Amino acid sequence: MSVDRNTPELKAWYAVLDDQSYRLESPDAYHQALVSLAQALLDDGAIEWDDWLALKAMADEANTHAIEAAVEAKVDDPDT
Repeated sequence: MSVDRNTPELKAWYAVLDDQSYRLESPDAYHQALVSLAQALLDDGAIEWDDWLALKAMADEANTHAIEAAVEAKVDDPDT
């Protein structure tokens, strides 16, 4: 499930979601930024509760992938 990327209010959220370097460098900060932005959109009335849940699910999934990638990178090269 996804929320329409073409909505002007959501462009900033999707820009963060698509930021691969931010995701890999700091998965926790990346996830928190996505959740905070989604909450701000909900608070401002730009999205509804179901949209917030969809954004949160996408943020959670991206965070899971980022953590898996970080662990894999560490296993591949423990000195980094």
